[in-house]
Amino acid sequence: MRITKLDGLRGVFCLMVVLYHYDPKSLPEQISSSFIIRQSWIFVEFFFVLSGYVICYNYNSMSNKKQLKSYVIKRFTRLYPLLFFSTMLFLSFEIVMNLYFPFYINTRESLNHLLYQTLDTLTFMNSTPVFGSTLGMNSPSWSISSEMISYIVFGIITVFFRGRNQTRLFISLILISCIFLFNKELFLDYDFAFIRGIMSFSLGVLIYKYPFKKIRLPNYTEIFIPVLIVISLYLLNSGVGFLKEFHKICTINIVFFISIHILLKTQGFFSKLLDTSFFQFLGKISYSVYLNHFLLITIIPRGIFSIIGFEKTFNNMLVVLFLSLGFLIIYSKYTFHYIELNGGKYFKRKLL
Repeated sequence: MRITKLDGLRGVFCLMVVLYHYDPKSLPEQISSSFIIRQSWIFVEFFFVLSGYVICYNYNSMSNKKQLKSYVIKRFTRLYPLLFFSTMLFLSFEIVMNLYFPFYINTRESLNHLLYQTLDTLTFMNSTPVFGSTLGMNSPSWSISSEMISYIVFGIITVFFRGRNQTRLFISLILISCIFLFNKELFLDYDFAFIRGIMSFSLGVLIYKYPFKKIRLPNYTEIFIPVLIVISLYLLNSGVGFLKEFHKICTINIVFFISIHILLKTQGFFSKLLDTSFFQFLGKISYSVYLNHFLLITIIPRGIFSIIGFEKTFNNMLVVLFLSLGFLIIYSKYTFHYIELNGGKYFKRKLL
């Protein structure tokens, strides 16, 4: 089951994460200093919340170990082909840069460390402390680790617990995760980033389990979605201490929870916009965009400004930005087709 307008929104938020990771020194000051761009890392939480809802919608009826095994294999074959491809490509890039172009990278790393990071990523462990505090090879892939762990936790709870016990467990996971994440002494770097995923994913599960069927919303309530998101980003950007942690852990997830509920019950302007072919295309290739972007937005701007020597004027930076995004989208279209789809089919034939 796919909810097309939510797919479209995922595509938009994926591009926001790309802009967050884009080198601010290669962006015009008016863009790089925007609190919306600087806090767009938080949209990864939306991916978890949406995934929790969609997975629960499709697999809530699992009831035995055979179905659990099939479910885990299907989720693995969905994630792994592109994860493996993008990780090995990133590893190749890192090896070449470390050996032949060390003056273009920030910190040289040994081959052993690069292989260690690769192992961390390919075993879905780079959101856990199993291999230390590394984010793995291709650092945005930590969230794929967190996603896979959330899939497994969901599957185990769904198969081995029934009725209200399931719901209580997911609520308990949210509360325990919040307590853990508020404790800075325990949450160092990204060692326990998988807890972020489990918390937000469980919140998405609750959207399915508590759909508030009796509540009817007029289409104009969709306007609250961008308003609430912008306010949340502003609060996150301006908050300090406990307030910043609260907005990071609680506020934005609640906003995503509300936003998905609104979109599930309305068919207004934003729903129709997100259902257009362009946003549907973005949503379809969003996983490819997410795993491809970090390498491409490193190579293209750095190559043009540092190697070719383009002057960093306002217009040049905008041109390079759109060139980078355009190439990323085109490239992701092909990895979606040839790596995600064909690779997924190959793994399914072998494993199922």
